Amino acid sequence: MNREMLERRRALEALRAGVPNRDVVRLLPPEQADLDARFHTLLAETEKGWEDGKQAPGLLLEGDFGTGKSHWLEYFRHLAFESHFVVSTVVLNKETPLHDLAKLFRACVESAAIPGKVGPALEEIAHAYEVDGHARFAELIEWLHATPGLDPRYAATLCLFARNPSEYLREKIIAEWTGYPMRVSDLRAALREMELTRYQVAAPERGAILQRFAFLNRFFQAAGYTGWAILFDETEMISKYSVRQRGKAYAHLAQLLGLVKGTATPGLATVFTITKDYTGQVLYGRKNDLEMIPARLQNTRDEGLTAAAETGMRAIKSKGVELRPPTRAQVQGIYHKVADLYAGAYAWQTPDVAEVREYAASTGMRQYVRSWINAWDLRRLYDVQAETVVETVATSYEEDADLQHDASDDEPQITL
Repeated sequence: MNREMLERRRALEALRAGVPNRDVVRLLPPEQADLDARFHTLLAETEKGWEDGKQAPGLLLEGDFGTGKSHWLEYFRHLAFESHFVVSTVVLNKETPLHDLAKLFRACVESAAIPGKVGPALEEIAHAYEVDGHARFAELIEWLHATPGLDPRYAATLCLFARNPSEYLREKIIAEWTGYPMRVSDLRAALREMELTRYQVAAPERGAILQRFAFLNRFFQAAGYTGWAILFDETEMISKYSVRQRGKAYAHLAQLLGLVKGTATPGLATVFTITKDYTGQVLYGRKNDLEMIPARLQNTRDEGLTAAAETGMRAIKSKGVELRPPTRAQVQGIYHKVADLYAGAYAWQTPDVAEVREYAASTGMRQYVRSWINAWDLRRLYDVQAETVVETVATSYEEDADLQHDASDDEPQITL
């Protein structure tokens, strides 16, 4: 089997599973010119934002199941790599709830990747980073010292890192930057040993997680990267949280999109996906979050997030970019591309199965593609001509008790 055939088979396996990979987006890029242009604009404005001290407003993609949201995120991932961004892709779920920024930050760092490397981005960058004579490193140190309100742990650990400490201590520093703080006693001892006693460090301040995004993003920029692109999938998971957790999640959505004054992070480009009917089902409908959330946050420790939560809900309501259904001509064009892909993968001439599914504007592209592949698989392997039966699965917006454990801003300690 040659390399091209292997790549085609990898792409087909991803299409069968409905989880696009790099081979899929290379061979079958998504088609919606205005959305493509908007992401290119986001990347350009994010790069410019370093000079302006502003964060370019992120994107919110709306689409039902099977309309290509994950396909677009994978496509965006590779466009960001081409523009020399560090890129993270995070699926919002039980382990990475949007209402818990500490867990979300760790997931963003742990999933971060850089162009041309397969290892974790932070480790790859840290082990290759040269400090001596690096102008951007000096700018980062200056920013840390000049920005009021920053936790001194950032400057302290960065200066420790610059002193080229032992591999043991470097691993601790990388873990700290990933979101697993060092014990205060260990950090103070390391600072004394390196004669960096100017830094008075304490335990990380609870709730100041956005500072971590800002620091690490600037560290990436100091290492020569354009910025940090973070792609979030399945934002509709917010609906399964408790009322108060939903309020926090809406606030964090607005903050990460760069829509909240005072919390913008220059160099950060974010994209979120969400189901098309979320507004009607959750912001209005039985849950009526537009009215319920502000009332629920009153007189709680999260009351200060009320304005940001309202901004996040308004963004879902009015700023989403709809993924349009494919036109008849697009379906036909993609059909021929997938047929060529399948033929090349198995050295087998694909028979015409376009009649298996009649065109309908309500049918998602994933549904078309999987039905074609299934029909060819059955014909090639068993010489059976079959029709795919599709059942529509409605999205549930009911609250889920398993997702409502509230350990917000947990700060796990590590021992290495």
